[in-house]
Amino acid sequence: MTTSSDTEIKTPPGKPARNNLTRQQQLQKLLSRKTGATIAQIQKAFGWQPHSARAAISMLRKAGHTVERSGSGKGTLYRIVKSV
Repeated sequence: MTTSSDTEIKTPPGKPARNNLTRQQQLQKLLSRKTGATIAQIQKAFGWQPHSARAAISMLRKAGHTVERSGSGKGTLYRIVKSV
C-alpha cells in the first residue's frame, strides 16, 4: 500500500499565462482596434447577451471614452476613437 506522500502526482504542463486584464479592459482593447467590433463579436468574445454587450459599451462611455457607432454590412460597428 502506498501513502499519498510516496506517490507523486504528475500534472500536465500549464497553459500559457492568461492575460490578467479585466473584462472592461479586454473590451476596451477590442473596441480600440482600427476595425472596432460588432455586438456579435463582443458576444462571442465574452459569452454575453446583446443587452450586456451594449451595457458594457455604455459603461465605457460613462468612464469618459468616446465610442463611435457606425453601420456596416456586418451590423453596427462600435469603436473607441478617444480614450481618457
